[in-house]
Amino acid sequence: SAPRKGFIYYSHKVRAWASNIIRKNISGEKEQGIAMALVLGVTEGIDTDLQSAYAASGAMHVLAVSGLHVGIIYAIILLLLKPLKSFAWSRWVIAGISILFLWSFAFVTGLSPSVLRAVTMFSFIAIARPLGWRTNIYNTLAASAFVLLCYNPYLIMSVGFQLSYLAVLGIVFLQRPIYNLWTIDNSVGDWIWQITCVSIAAQLATFALSMLYFHQFPVYFLVSNLFVIPLSTIILVGGVALLAVGGWSL
Repeated sequence: SAPRKGFIYYSHKVRAWASNIIRKNISGEKEQGIAMALVLGVTEGIDTDLQSAYAASGAMHVLAVSGLHVGIIYAIILLLLKPLKSFAWSRWVIAGISILFLWSFAFVTGLSPSVLRAVTMFSFIAIARPLGWRTNIYNTLAASAFVLLCYNPYLIMSVGFQLSYLAVLGIVFLQRPIYNLWTIDNSVGDWIWQITCVSIAAQLATFALSMLYFHQFPVYFLVSNLFVIPLSTIILVGGVALLAVGGWSL
């Protein structure tokens, strides 16, 4: 029987179109696979050995488009729209544009649970900014989870959904206390320590669930994330720009 043509169906069609653009413009099967995983969350093009290497190094979260990717996209949107801040009417315009682009990105990536969680959460933040509300991250997380589970209660059974929420909670609750344990005067050293603290907090929060589902703990995550996060940011920005140019040329 023909598949039901809902949002998910058309989202997957758009993701297939985006995958074709990446294949046409990037040479090499491995390079294409990595680009599609980092930008679209499509991991079919990555062989088992490479996936195992990412998992062992604690960088598997990069291949599952989630809060990291959506946060980068949101930060770029705010940066590009910064000139509008001088206008009184700009707050709601910035919020509207941010939400539009975030959900467009979610649609292109196939509306996976981790992306839905992140985009919903950042949408709440974007709406709260023009209203002048001081957002509590725990309330924002709870509200996004509530909305998503009202839409699809079975998301609670998704491993990605569980891990993504645990990781964010861990970062919010544990990152600052861990960071305060060591003060580094050097700006580069402080930046490295901040990223390290984020990695430690996320791994501590997801440790039990990761052992339950995957039966392994990534021992190299402290080193790998120092390189993976900056490089994945560059690839993500380049990939989104490539898709924007590809869409414009239609």
